[in-house]
Amino acid sequence: MQYTTEQEPAINSLARIVKLVAFAGTGKTTTLVGYAKARPQARILYLSYNKAVEVAAKQRFPLNVTCKTAHGLAYATFGAKYKHKLSGNLRLTDIARIIQSQNWELVRSVQETLNNYLASADEDISIEHCPADKLKSDRMKRAAGNIVEGARVLWSQMCDLHNEATPQIHDGYLKMWALSKPNLRDRYDIIMGDEAQDINPVLAGVIAQQAAYGMGVVVCGDGHQMLYRFRGAVDALNASWLDRAEVHYLTKSFRFGPAVAHVANMVLAFKNEERQLAGLGSDTRVTKKLPEGLEHCTVLCRTVVGVIEAALEQVKNGGKIFWVGGIEGYNLQDLEDLHALSKGRRDRVKGKKLLQEYPDYDLYKEVAEESQDPEMKRSIKIVEQYSKDLPELFAALRKCAVKDELEAALTLSTSHRSKGLEWDVVRLAEDFSLDPFNPDNDKESWIDEMNLLYVSCTRAMRVLVVNSVVLEVMREFVDRRDGKKPNIPLVFRPKTARAA
Repeated sequence: MQYTTEQEPAINSLARIVKLVAFAGTGKTTTLVGYAKARPQARILYLSYNKAVEVAAKQRFPLNVTCKTAHGLAYATFGAKYKHKLSGNLRLTDIARIIQSQNWELVRSVQETLNNYLASADEDISIEHCPADKLKSDRMKRAAGNIVEGARVLWSQMCDLHNEATPQIHDGYLKMWALSKPNLRDRYDIIMGDEAQDINPVLAGVIAQQAAYGMGVVVCGDGHQMLYRFRGAVDALNASWLDRAEVHYLTKSFRFGPAVAHVANMVLAFKNEERQLAGLGSDTRVTKKLPEGLEHCTVLCRTVVGVIEAALEQVKNGGKIFWVGGIEGYNLQDLEDLHALSKGRRDRVKGKKLLQEYPDYDLYKEVAEESQDPEMKRSIKIVEQYSKDLPELFAALRKCAVKDELEAALTLSTSHRSKGLEWDVVRLAEDFSLDPFNPDNDKESWIDEMNLLYVSCTRAMRVLVVNSVVLEVMREFVDRRDGKKPNIPLVFRPKTARAA
């Protein structure tokens, strides 16, 4: 295979620690496969961030590469012991029972504290893991001791093999595995850490440990595609132990042409990125309106609510819909159950645990409000917006859903789920709420939203239909052809100060 002048040095590197910074569509996986093929005698572990990526990787990498998720590695030594009490998640009502409290704000804080601890590289639960809004004053910090103690009680019962009433979760046994400081050198010579910009500190710590044990390490990713800070992810590409790594950049994208690359560069310019993404793929078109007569297009939404609303709009046209990740991953049944509860039709609720936890809809709303649980509040919004005929609409959605994307007229996905994917025609939905020029923006949240725009725009191979947020960004570059950032500050300043 012919590699680019950027890929070849990375593939042939003799360094023990390599950092590969790969912009969108620039052949990151191709480079990693080439790296593995150039070392046929090396035992290589490719660490993927989810099962779907693992399955796809197995189809591309040579036989000397073992493709695993971190949870897959951890399950063999720790997770299997908890098979009898494993659960997908801990519900607020589970936590309330364990810490014996009906203070839902406290319960929610305990949940967040535990999740922060599980995602961290820390050995013990401390006040540092408490939600930031609970640590605003010295008085609040003193009161946070109750939150820490609740999280410690919860974690202790989760780890107790004999306490079947308290579930263990997948991130729990992953944490236990990381705390054991696993040494993978006996089985592998090199570890590849993919999507390093979006791994949590606990996994980043495991990879750093392997470097300390003397293993070869290749970490790759793109800090501009970091999307999961809200889950505790960190950009491991910036870790101090990588200061001694040999660094390679991939900036030549064959996914799309110059037009999409230009839009992406405008978004990146806002983040002070100096390197330019080059679009070397087929000619692409950037437009404000979806062209007519298309056989298929993809709509990317900021939220699950946006996906469902886009699907409901498509139902009116009778077209087939492909849901990225499967329609079952968008919680339709849970929403139907909640709708039935809101109507007092307990007999129609299929998920009986909902009835056990919430005897009525008013209690569900009360818990959602007091805990400020975003998933619960989002569910309430949909249920009440489509209160009259939600079951009938969802039945129509299921009837229109197809498993083969080639049969669909429309593909739907959240922008988060779209990472790593690509389509000929992509339209960005209008549920991106970011105002790029609002001086009240929180800096980290602003960066996360700009990353989401960048990822969404770079999914398009031939046609990109932009939304109003991207248009707002593009207006700052009117009459400019070099794609560079204007010589005036763009971030966190009032709209009134913007140049005409």
